[in-house]
Amino acid sequence: MGLQLLVPIKGHRNNRAGSEMQRLSMYKKLSDEKAILRWNDVNCSHSGKLNISVTLQVSLKGPSAYFNIFIDNKSPYFVEEVWNPCIGGLRKPEGEPDLESWSMNMCGGFSKHILGDGFPQECGYFGTDYPTFLKTFPNIEAQASFILLTNNIQGLYMGMHDKELNIVNFVHELKPGYLDSKNKRVPLSDMIGNKPAGFVVSAVRMPFIKPGESMELAPMVIHLYRGSWHRGIEPYKKWRRTWFRAKPMPDWLSSIDCWLTLHMNSPEGGCRYRYNDLADIAQEAKDHGVGALQLIGWARDGQDGAEPYQDTDPRLGTREELKNAIRQIEALGIRVLLMCKFKWADRSIPEFKSELLPLTLKDMYGSFVQFDGYAYQTMSQYLTGGSRRTGAGLCHLSKKYRTLALREFKKIIELGSSGILYDELASNMLMCFDASHRHRRGESNFKGSLKLADEFYQAAHLARDDFLMAGEGPNDHLSQYYPVSYIRTWNGQWGSWNEKNHIAAWKFMNPDMTFATCLTGWDDREMVNQCLVCGYIINYEPYNFKGRITDFPDTVAYGIKAQKLRRKLRHYIWKGKFNDTLGIEASFSFASEGSFNISSDNSSGISPDGEKPACLYSVFENRENHKRAVIIANQHPEYQLKAIISLVNSGSDFDVYDIENDQVERCSGSLTVKRRSVKVLVER
Repeated sequence: MGLQLLVPIKGHRNNRAGSEMQRLSMYKKLSDEKAILRWNDVNCSHSGKLNISVTLQVSLKGPSAYFNIFIDNKSPYFVEEVWNPCIGGLRKPEGEPDLESWSMNMCGGFSKHILGDGFPQECGYFGTDYPTFLKTFPNIEAQASFILLTNNIQGLYMGMHDKELNIVNFVHELKPGYLDSKNKRVPLSDMIGNKPAGFVVSAVRMPFIKPGESMELAPMVIHLYRGSWHRGIEPYKKWRRTWFRAKPMPDWLSSIDCWLTLHMNSPEGGCRYRYNDLADIAQEAKDHGVGALQLIGWARDGQDGAEPYQDTDPRLGTREELKNAIRQIEALGIRVLLMCKFKWADRSIPEFKSELLPLTLKDMYGSFVQFDGYAYQTMSQYLTGGSRRTGAGLCHLSKKYRTLALREFKKIIELGSSGILYDELASNMLMCFDASHRHRRGESNFKGSLKLADEFYQAAHLARDDFLMAGEGPNDHLSQYYPVSYIRTWNGQWGSWNEKNHIAAWKFMNPDMTFATCLTGWDDREMVNQCLVCGYIINYEPYNFKGRITDFPDTVAYGIKAQKLRRKLRHYIWKGKFNDTLGIEASFSFASEGSFNISSDNSSGISPDGEKPACLYSVFENRENHKRAVIIANQHPEYQLKAIISLVNSGSDFDVYDIENDQVERCSGSLTVKRRSVKVLVER
């Protein structure tokens, strides 16, 4: 589909240079694998020809194509958008499942959108010509700079290989539109109404190239593959190894596989716990296997109040009382993580106008970028226009703001905790246009977030070498500084970015990263099982992180069994390398249901009906002896699970460990797992 530019002019912001409007000025074949194309004096819909030249180099490397684009802008206008590559005419292969667009989300799994009947029209029919949705990096739904177009049989990888945190939008369009809009059915043929029909997927950058400026954009890569998503992300993993440099994690982190998260106060002044209550709560948690306590709402005005300030709250006690409580808790052997956030500013506090307003993100019209805030407990907070504390995004590219944030961060360090949990590292407030912040027009705010992460890291490690920086949903670049991600892996309850059935894709991509996932159920065996299968920290959150550890005894009792099993097989299922489902052949069956087979290259067959996550399994590799362990979780509420397992290129001679007892059995790959339970097979 060629390329497309957006070059706004007065009265016509939507001034587009479409590929169908251009005449190729030059083409040169450099080799059998490389060619250059050039367009001079691009033609636009409202301005006509402009003095802008575009040079595109396309290189073939095996099953991959690399697109490098260079733009020389001698026009008097900004080049705001660059669309390339744009792939049209996509349709699902005949006789195969529907194509889906997958992107890595903030919960460490994949957000999936179907390219077929039910195509999601998320951009609003009124603002587009065709049904359209976006996946934008860096954002909640795209935490790494690629998408997969896949049906788990074959697929296409499209990725931006950019060490900088520049923005890329993956735009999905259904042209010319639905066959049947009531039921969102797509055309079945290549033509409808005498117009070409099919899906178009485009990579759209927003470089805001100034008049008189030239710029080369980072390469876009298209890679064709067969098999599951594991093969699909190989180009990204290979490129990632050229730049990803994770900061060292503190030694104490590897010994902790269980947290308690505790909410102390909200912006509505609930004041559930005082600082002096914390030592008793921590002792109770320690007695039930907890190794870390995450405190939320400990600072001024409670959770999501008075952001980004990190002063203690006099309603909860004195600053010295909090420091003393942290000392007592850490003396118990429990690590304290203080939740904080530096993404947005609370408009309700006096400092908003006096100190923060000049440091906020600005749109093209000079207004601050609105942040809608959160609602807690009271009806007026739940209703728009009530007591909710709304705010504005903060510009991390502003040196003045980073100085303020570092000042507030040091207040946390001085309290003596073992680390922080930076809440809301994921964000959809991506750009800033405030020239006083001394950055490019429309620059990516996450470039500043990366600078802030480095400044936080340096300050923390001046105070103590073993300080941990954890975060909620850091994108892949930020995870170099925030090696622990606080996530939710429930089934499809948090919007389109939360999966129906969680896939531990990020853990597979980066086995050294740590994930802590929330457990809120009162007999939450299925979530405990998922933590074992995925290698995640068990994070207890009774009453939606507002209760104590003893509030849900059934969940904790099963969690303790899981921890005991982990300790017994520590070098396999905790410190071992996570291989997801690769390396085994498996067959599963339930009572009253037919069997279903799973190959070593497939992680989609987790239930017999394709809907309920009735069976989870994964493979870990011992990093010392390189033997493997297979974890099988039966998530079915009624039926036993029968499994037949064999290791690829090895065999099926295993020791079998049961979460319910200490007895070790031996099997040749055939076993039964009780309902809502787990067994681990360790290669002999």
